[in-house]
Amino acid sequence: MEIIKDELETVKKYIMEDFREPLPDNVLEKFITGPSKRIRSALGILYLRANDKILTPEICKILAAGEIIHNSSLLHDDVIDDAEERRGNTTIANEFTPKISILAGDYLLLNATEKLRNLSADIQDKFRLCIKKMVEGEIKQYFLREQTPSIEKYIEICEDKTASLFAAVLESVAEISGLNSKTAYDFGKSFGICFQLKNDLDETSALNDTKNGIKTAKDIIGIENTLILSDNYKREMKNILDDMPISRYKRELEDLVNKL
Repeated sequence: MEIIKDELETVKKYIMEDFREPLPDNVLEKFITGPSKRIRSALGILYLRANDKILTPEICKILAAGEIIHNSSLLHDDVIDDAEERRGNTTIANEFTPKISILAGDYLLLNATEKLRNLSADIQDKFRLCIKKMVEGEIKQYFLREQTPSIEKYIEICEDKTASLFAAVLESVAEISGLNSKTAYDFGKSFGICFQLKNDLDETSALNDTKNGIKTAKDIIGIENTLILSDNYKREMKNILDDMPISRYKRELEDLVNKL
């Protein structure tokens, strides 16, 4: 995203701050700094800039922590899903062993907590709850493999696995910036659910889900109803966007929502 390219580069620097590579050939560093849209950071930056707020060191630490937590979850997911490739490259689980991928994921989680260490106890609690939800969502999904849950149960899993991190990032940066944290949380949660629903319709993701016995929204309610459900969440986000002042950041945020 050209409009926030400099801000995303700053977040990348915070991601690498005090990072010590535990794997050979800087494999983990390449994993967390490689090609990525850093959508959680981008969303947080655009949300703040659309509300006429600026990035501070504290906000950059939150955004960096969010990206590190996300990457940690990918390393664990690769083990759960027996994935051989991630982002066009061999997974760490496949290159080394699943055990190393788990340990690398744990290492990143600890790195994320270091980023948050000097922030308020409230912010740290938000991320602790978020990580707990992500793990709970993964466990719920595992025990529903080869089963078709209700759409309500599936959305609950989406909220835990995917949306909780978007919500925690937006709620935290809003709180630090003096914005309405509840509104930011709601926006992040809706975005995260839409993000997952869009992923459910992706052909490559669908093949992977089928391989792992995971039933997604399109399997439960069909493609058309999945799109309708996604549009409902988009409408909630657009209602929030309507209250923001007109700016190029708001337009970029609207485009991001429309692309879901």
